[in-house]
Amino acid sequence: MIWQQTSIEKIKTELVLSCINNDPESFLPFLMLAEVETEAPNKKDFYQFFKGMINQAHESSEGKLTLKIEQPTLDTDKEVLNYNFYDNTHKYPLLSIVVKENNNLMYLGVMPF
Repeated sequence: MIWQQTSIEKIKTELVLSCINNDPESFLPFLMLAEVETEAPNKKDFYQFFKGMINQAHESSEGKLTLKIEQPTLDTDKEVLNYNFYDNTHKYPLLSIVVKENNNLMYLGVMPF
């Protein structure tokens, strides 16, 4: 069971693990927390897209996915980071999640490719 006040750090850890381990279901309880907001009109829509993107990334990958947290090149907002997941061979990330932290809130978006 998730405790009442889940830290943003814990949410980020669970997000990364769910992506690397191809286990989007493990992130679902964290996604539903009040501290997490999404680009989608509702969290269920976001989850369906997120789940599909994770599955697609793993189907396309050669080897394990690894995380690189990078500054977006087009966004001037310093609170925004891209959680980019790469495999061993592709030049570009197979999965990219936009993460913004602000006042104990975490905003999530998935970059479509």
